[in-house]
Amino acid sequence: MDFSFGREHRITRQRDVDRLFREGKRLEGRLFSFRVLRKEDPTPRLLVVVGRRVGKAVARNRVKRGIREGFRLNKELFRHLDVAVIARPEAAQLRPGEIARMWVREFQEVYDGKGDAPHA
Repeated sequence: MDFSFGREHRITRQRDVDRLFREGKRLEGRLFSFRVLRKEDPTPRLLVVVGRRVGKAVARNRVKRGIREGFRLNKELFRHLDVAVIARPEAAQLRPGEIARMWVREFQEVYDGKGDAPHA
């Protein structure tokens, strides 16, 4: 398993970001929101959104690092997906290791594998 987080795993083009927010399914967790779009290419890609409401630069950067780390360690969960992770202000209260675990756990709770919210 490749544990890198290279350029091929990042959503960088504006048109890809626009498509993800326009066509992707919106999923809501307690600390994070997600936009998920299935694709043919098996390479998972991530977009991290941490607004100023989360805190000052140090807090925002900690949250971003935690999100990237969770993605890097759990890439197999995101095969064939483009995922945007949007942090809520409460996420800044967690330690970076907790952030990595929490957002992946929340994603698994709200994502059913088809891009839809679970029917339970």
